[in-house]
Amino acid sequence: MIDSKTNIEEINKYIKNHKKEPIKFNITWLNNDSKKRINYILEEILKKYNITKYTNDCIYIIMELIANAIKARYLHIITIRTLIERFPEFVSKIENNEYFDDYDIMSEYSNIIKDEESTSQLKEFIKLENKLIKDIDNNIEIDKNKYSKLLSCDYELKKKLEINLIIKLNKNNIEFEIVNDAPLTMISRTRIDSKRLTFKEYYSKNLIEKFFTEQLDNTESAGFGLALCDLRLFNQNLEPHNHLKIYDEDHKTHSKLILPIKKGFSLIDYNKY
Repeated sequence: MIDSKTNIEEINKYIKNHKKEPIKFNITWLNNDSKKRINYILEEILKKYNITKYTNDCIYIIMELIANAIKARYLHIITIRTLIERFPEFVSKIENNEYFDDYDIMSEYSNIIKDEESTSQLKEFIKLENKLIKDIDNNIEIDKNKYSKLLSCDYELKKKLEINLIIKLNKNNIEFEIVNDAPLTMISRTRIDSKRLTFKEYYSKNLIEKFFTEQLDNTESAGFGLALCDLRLFNQNLEPHNHLKIYDEDHKTHSKLILPIKKGFSLIDYNKY
């Protein structure tokens, strides 16, 4: 596993030494160092397999997926906190991670996600994280009191929530996957699918600008960012629903970008590294 603290030389070795094994990058904060290393990894992978035409779009999409994962992580924390406050009887199952298949708990979970109060708290978390990242980028020592709301999250949940970028090479494509420990609820999945489908309809009618003026709303995860990702895929002659998949697996959210490898590429070449 590599992360924002791993230097470029070590990242190069990591990429070369991992033949068929996935490349994994752990994301804690999306600060400048993390962005630089993620960009470097993506650029080098696409360069190695001769598909640099996807570089700008790949970087844009992956950064959007990571940003969505960060929001989902904080919204999950907010929701769990609220559940514990409102329903003490849920605490045991929540602490033991036994609540995902409990209808009553997950029903309340979905209701809390829709609350305006939850949206407001999420915005506060993002603002606070942006300030923290600014301090990190300026080499300012983290003030534990100032950022206690962020730093206490893992402790309160008794579980470290992770976001990972996983890159896997297959026979005909490369998969860039963002795995987020927060679950994808049915209501969030429905909202995402609906917005992407609507964008596809507007795109097919050459009404892209009209989509962003008529369909955009202010709710979190409303699909604005994903619509722009889909547009980039369309512009590369790639069907978005085949090349950008968002789904839940083992109570984690998976966002997967799939890019085709040129027919001239062979796994024999890959195994040289």
